[in-house]
Amino acid sequence: MKIQATELYLKIDEAKKKNRYVFLRGSSRSGKTIAAVQTLIVEALTRPKISITIARATQVSIKNTILIDFKEVLEQMGIFDRGTLNKVDLTYTFENGSIVRFIGLDDTTGKLRGLKSTIAMVDEVNTIDRNSFVQLDIRCEEYIISAYNPEVEEDWWGFDYEKKDNAELIVSTFKDNPFLEESIRQSIMDLKDTDYDLYLIYAQGKVVPPREKIFVQPDTYTEEPKGIKATYYGIDWGFGSDACGVVKVQVVGDKSLYVEQVIYEQGLTNEDLIYLLRENGIDRSVEIVADSSEPKSIEQLRRAGFKIRGVKKGDGSVLFGLQKMRTFKIFIKDTSKDLITEFRNYKFKRDRSGRLTNVPEGLDHLLDALRYVVMEFVDKPKKPNYTFI
Repeated sequence: MKIQATELYLKIDEAKKKNRYVFLRGSSRSGKTIAAVQTLIVEALTRPKISITIARATQVSIKNTILIDFKEVLEQMGIFDRGTLNKVDLTYTFENGSIVRFIGLDDTTGKLRGLKSTIAMVDEVNTIDRNSFVQLDIRCEEYIISAYNPEVEEDWWGFDYEKKDNAELIVSTFKDNPFLEESIRQSIMDLKDTDYDLYLIYAQGKVVPPREKIFVQPDTYTEEPKGIKATYYGIDWGFGSDACGVVKVQVVGDKSLYVEQVIYEQGLTNEDLIYLLRENGIDRSVEIVADSSEPKSIEQLRRAGFKIRGVKKGDGSVLFGLQKMRTFKIFIKDTSKDLITEFRNYKFKRDRSGRLTNVPEGLDHLLDALRYVVMEFVDKPKKPNYTFI
């Protein structure tokens, strides 16, 4: 019998010897689930008549994911036929009497409340509620392995367990999986230039908000950045219930933007806005881009001496602009409270079935102003290394 294991398997083996809770945070290509399944199979083979529970949020997801992984690992080890798979009860019984049970935590028969285990594992633990975890916990004799993708809410209950003295967190990425194809490795690295959020998940194993959140938690800055290549301003018009938003965008390097909220007020006339722009030191030397839906406002600011243009919308929609924004590392001035709030709360709507749509929702006045800058200037600068001062 052979086992094709990674260093992640060895880390899990050490962690379970001294902890009750072993958390595995990693992307779907890190090999965390396979390593956890290998750990449980070795336990079952070397310890007769123990019981192991492997759980996921739903019974359907069990059959389509981790049960398949379990069978593949047994086949790779050449021992799948040395036990019995009950496809109805979703159990696998080894020759030595050890048994592995696969359960969906959406079970309504009460099976979970009466189920005792020597060892337990929860796959995609971030998709279950705290109470379901507690029910497994109080019926598990030794330890629980919990695997999850780093897309979790900031207040996820699992973080409380990770902080316990008898818990260990093991973070993994695709770099921990030596059996991953080179083409997939390169695709993950290329995400840095196409989708920075996914790059953080797959390449670095960072915790980021769920994919319904359009942007990750923004990083903030206090001091003026160094190495500024260019400075632009963006304007999103507003008057009544909609605030007028103005942002300052400084370009550093090829893929970093430092953004500051300059104006965020309701009820501004164009004359008010012109006054506030001048008060904030914005003059005719600075490039400004605004929503092109108000050509009269653009012309009024131009006649007041500002170098302003409307954003060109012919080459894409809001989604196109958002995707362009996600290719940059964005830092927000720590005093830009409204902009930080917009970043945190901007997300994609879900339909009645709970599926994500491609329709954004949330306040976006300052975000729109930033999007105009990215679409008009930053993503396709006119002159490299040109700084407006």
